[in-house]
Amino acid sequence: MTGGSGFIGSHVVDALVADGFAVRVFDKAKPLNDKVDWCKGDLLSMEDVHEAAKDVEAVFHLGAIADVSVATTDPELCLKVNELGTLNLLRACSGQDVERFILASSVWVYGKTSGTVTEETPIPFANDIYTKTKIGQEHLTYSWCQSHSLPYTILRYDIPYGPRMRANMAIAAFVRRAIRKEPISIYGDGKQGRCWIYVADLAKAHCLALKESANNQIINLAGKEFVTISEIVELLSKTLGSFPVKHEPPRPGDFAGVRTSIEKAQNLVGWSPETTFADGLSHYIADVRRSP
Repeated sequence: MTGGSGFIGSHVVDALVADGFAVRVFDKAKPLNDKVDWCKGDLLSMEDVHEAAKDVEAVFHLGAIADVSVATTDPELCLKVNELGTLNLLRACSGQDVERFILASSVWVYGKTSGTVTEETPIPFANDIYTKTKIGQEHLTYSWCQSHSLPYTILRYDIPYGPRMRANMAIAAFVRRAIRKEPISIYGDGKQGRCWIYVADLAKAHCLALKESANNQIINLAGKEFVTISEIVELLSKTLGSFPVKHEPPRPGDFAGVRTSIEKAQNLVGWSPETTFADGLSHYIADVRRSP
C-alpha cells in the first residue's frame, strides 16, 4: 500500500491487518502499525517502486498530494507525485505481476454539479489542479489496465473525517476552535455540506474492495447523511457548549455540495457505513481531547 502512513492509509492498514492480511507499506514516513512491513521510498523513484511491488498480490494506491493548498502553491509537485507517481506504480505492478490495482480517488472529480452523483455521472473539466490530477490518476489507471490486462478498482471517496486527520481539514479546525471557545465563521446560509464519511467505515470498504465483484469497477464511498456546515456547528455547540459563531457573506466560488450515491457499493461488495455523523464527530472529539 502506498500512503499507508497517512490519515486514511493508516486506518486502511489497521483494517487489513485486523482482517488477517499481510501488509507492506510503501511510504516515506514510518507506519503507525508495527505489524506491517515498511518499504521506505518515493513514488517518483522507479527503483523504489519496483522494489515495493515485489511479491505483492494487490496494491492499494493512496499515496498522493492530498492537501489542496499544497496543490495550489506547488502544482508541479502535485502533477509529478499524483500522476507520474501513479504511472510509475502501474508500470511496476505490471512488471511484478500484481493481480489487482486499487486506486484511491475522490468525489472531487464530479466537480461543482448538483443533486446526487453516481458512478455514471459525467466528469466535467476540473476547476483546480488537485482535481485535475485525481481525474488524471483515474484516466491513467483505466488506460494502463485496459492495455496491460491488469484488473483495477477505483474508489471515489467523499470527504473523510476522524482520528489522525490533518488539523487544517474543515471538521478538525472547527472542533479545535470550538474546544478553545474561539469563533467559527459560517459563510452564506451555511447550507453547504457533504456526505462526510467516518474514516473507520471508509477503511472497512477497502477490505471488501478486494472481492472479485469489484474487479474493473468504479465505486463511490460516502456517508449516508448529507450534513451541512450549520448542522456541524449546531452539533458542536450541543457537545462542547457555546462558542462564538460569526455569520459572514458568501465567499466567491463556494460550493453547496452534492449527495453521493453509495448504492453500487452496497449492491456490489456489501458495504455500507455503520457510523452516524453525530457518533463519528463524538469519536473524533474524544480523540482530540486525548491528544497532547
